[in-house]
Amino acid sequence: MPKIPTFTSQARPTAQVGSVKSNLQVPLSQTVAGALSPITDFVVKKAVQANDTQNRTEALTLENDFIRDMQTVNETIANDSVLGVNKEAANAYYKEQSNALINKYKSQATNNASQTLFQNNALTEVQKGIFRVEKQIDKNVFTQLNNQVDQKENHLLSQAILGDNNEFDYGVLQTDLTKLYTDAFTGKIPAPELNKIINNIPSLVQGFQANKDIGDNPRLAYLELNKGTNSELYPDLNLEQRQKLIQQADRILTDQLRTQWKNVLAGSAVGKKVEFDMELAKKVLPQIEVNQMLQGQEIITTTADNKKIIFTSNNKDISTLVEEYSEQAVLQAGEAKGQIIAQEYQKAAETRVKALEDDSASYVYSHYPELVELNEEFTNETDDELRTQLKRQITTKMLEIQIDLGVPTTQQRVMTKTEAENFVANYQKTAQGNATQSQILLQSITTNFGDNDSKALQELQAAGLPITASLAMTVFTPLEAQKAFGLDSKEEQENLKSWGASNEMTLTDVKKSIAANSDFQELETIIRRNNNIESSVAAKQVEEIKNVLAYYAINERFTNSKFDNDSAIESAVHAFTSKFEIEETYFIPRNYDGKPLTSYGTTVNAVRDKADLIKQEYIEEFGAVAFKSTDPFNQGITEEEMSEKHKRMMRTSGEWRNTADGNGLVFGIVLDGDQFAPILNSNNQQLSFNFNDGSYNLPGTDIVMDINKLRVKEVPSEAEIAAIKGYGGFTVDEKELAMNFANKKDNFNNESFSTYIQTVENDKLMSGNLKAFRHKSPEGGLDTVGFGHKLTAQEQKTNTVYNYDLSTITKDNVLEISNNILRKDLEKTEKILINTYGDKFINLDNRRKQMLIDMQFNVRNFDKPKIFKNFKKALFTGDEEGMRKEYTRVFTDKDGQVKSLARNKFFKEYFLD
Repeated sequence: MPKIPTFTSQARPTAQVGSVKSNLQVPLSQTVAGALSPITDFVVKKAVQANDTQNRTEALTLENDFIRDMQTVNETIANDSVLGVNKEAANAYYKEQSNALINKYKSQATNNASQTLFQNNALTEVQKGIFRVEKQIDKNVFTQLNNQVDQKENHLLSQAILGDNNEFDYGVLQTDLTKLYTDAFTGKIPAPELNKIINNIPSLVQGFQANKDIGDNPRLAYLELNKGTNSELYPDLNLEQRQKLIQQADRILTDQLRTQWKNVLAGSAVGKKVEFDMELAKKVLPQIEVNQMLQGQEIITTTADNKKIIFTSNNKDISTLVEEYSEQAVLQAGEAKGQIIAQEYQKAAETRVKALEDDSASYVYSHYPELVELNEEFTNETDDELRTQLKRQITTKMLEIQIDLGVPTTQQRVMTKTEAENFVANYQKTAQGNATQSQILLQSITTNFGDNDSKALQELQAAGLPITASLAMTVFTPLEAQKAFGLDSKEEQENLKSWGASNEMTLTDVKKSIAANSDFQELETIIRRNNNIESSVAAKQVEEIKNVLAYYAINERFTNSKFDNDSAIESAVHAFTSKFEIEETYFIPRNYDGKPLTSYGTTVNAVRDKADLIKQEYIEEFGAVAFKSTDPFNQGITEEEMSEKHKRMMRTSGEWRNTADGNGLVFGIVLDGDQFAPILNSNNQQLSFNFNDGSYNLPGTDIVMDINKLRVKEVPSEAEIAAIKGYGGFTVDEKELAMNFANKKDNFNNESFSTYIQTVENDKLMSGNLKAFRHKSPEGGLDTVGFGHKLTAQEQKTNTVYNYDLSTITKDNVLEISNNILRKDLEKTEKILINTYGDKFINLDNRRKQMLIDMQFNVRNFDKPKIFKNFKKALFTGDEEGMRKEYTRVFTDKDGQVKSLARNKFFKEYFLD
């Protein structure tokens, strides 16, 4: 450990030290203690003072903490629903909380002095707090009283002014309110203040009434409020109250008047008269705005009657009327104002066109009050039979009006778009997937619209009616419709879709097979062609049909073990395509509105004959007017020249197509781009007729056609074609169209040629001998039916040809069906020849064309170059001697002997002699 140093003192204990001088002087008469007493007192006093300051600081700190906590107690009392309005409960709670807090903070004092000082101060704060709490409670109680008074006041006013059967309540309202205020405020507020409240009762009541009137009838309230004390309704309102109410009514009226003026302008635009309070507008609206309205009102008044005529006249007269009224306006009102009025007439004409195109039925309701009255009568009628009569009456009247207006047939409607949409929504909600309910709703269409049910159905389809419903009404048999309705629910479709996927029959594959079916393709081509302007509509329609048929096919396979996939698909396609006869540019339904054409006194052949008769013999007698043209090649030619050109175009480029509603045929001209334009006569009528029209009346005229004139009209001669080529009015495209149609000859429809084919193919059948319809083919293989139609494997399997069910052929229809099958065969034959030889075939004369058609129809692989090579060469070069040498057809019999066909004799006599 370290060594501790030591020191040695050198001093001696007795050694002397220096003296120290002190200021303390003690008199001889005092002791030292006595002399020090004043100093001791001072020191003690200072210590006591320091302790007192410390105690006060501590007590004040505790008091401040106490006050903060008591503030929370005060807030609790003031805001509590019970304590805030009950002094006794509040004081008890306040005492409890204050005592607890005093004890809390007393215990925190470090000595008795601080404790006592804090307690005294805290008790003082408690006394002041009690006073504040009671004041707050008084205030709360009075507020609560006012709230209850307001609530009762509002009840009395509402019952007296707004309530039903309120005469008594209104009569005693003054008394009730006086009692309310007296009972509530007597002794609570000064008497003068109470009297003031009671005296204000009339003003209060009238203010409440005015507020109600501003909401119910702002015009009345506004005018009465502006009368001041002279008002019969609100004489006692004070100035401030009245001004606020006037401003309130003014704001509402300003919006209403501006909206009403817009309605006036909108109504005027469509020919409706809408009432407007211009005098009120002058009081409410800015002057500049009123001036503009006055100018507009003058124009509306001036044009009203003429607009009504524009909106109810025939289409063909509108341009003339607008021009006439515009000229009158300029003459009567001057150039500037007259031009403004003329613009109104032009706008009216444009509005009319747009409204009719958008919804012609709604347009009719807008302009013909008598129809609105009929519709209201229909809506209110409860007897079903009377409702049906009224609906048919409405429909008939509506169509009559649209005809008078000159609305094109394709735009005419039998129900408004809203009516159609409501029907579809109801169908989708209550009937889709339910066969019974579906049939009930669809039957209501026929019941309500009668002969116009097809048009109604078309409008419903456009509004979204499922294609199943349409097919059930127009195509399917009752049994087929029953099946289809059962497939219309999403649940059933999902089940079939799942089953098909598990059985190598997916929905996609089935739809592809349907699309590839030749019969379906043929019908699809016509559907698309007839909708070439709205191709998306046709595409959507075809896809919907394929979808229905696909589910139908899967269901056939699911429910019938005899079906394989192909036969189920064939059955589904047959259910659709067998209901139509396909012509080159249109189809003819075998049934119309669910009934055979024969029930209307007509047939498929009769419809076709009527169309051919009109085109061949009566097309010019229809009185079609020439299209207006902006083509520069057509400028400068006379109306007569244009009319002649139009007639030639009808002959060379005209064709029949299905009407938009599918009810019949319409004749028109194929223009550039393959666009189809129906021809119109001077009355704006189309050349069209319905399939159920068995008459031979020329549409749009009173001419009764002679069916005996029906023949195949020869195409224009070479001179006529040359004339067409040289006609300067044609554009390049029109020339090409004209030539195409001029060279398009119906080679196989000639009566003598048809008889020739029938004779050489099956002369026994020509008398209608049913037994001769089907027979063994001489060359072997599958059977031959009709006039030379050899069955394919698919036809043999399904027992159908061109959708004709061979099991349904009877002695009554065998000849008609056989002729139709022959026609189809020859159409296909000609197409093969056109595709094979092109213009070489097209440019041949009729005789040589028919020779090729006969050969192609009868000789296997005739379109191959080596087959009858020398005959073809002679035919195309016009070598008559060569044709005579090379026309002979032969066959090898069962013994191997080569023999000449019997038909060679007929061929030679018909074509070569």
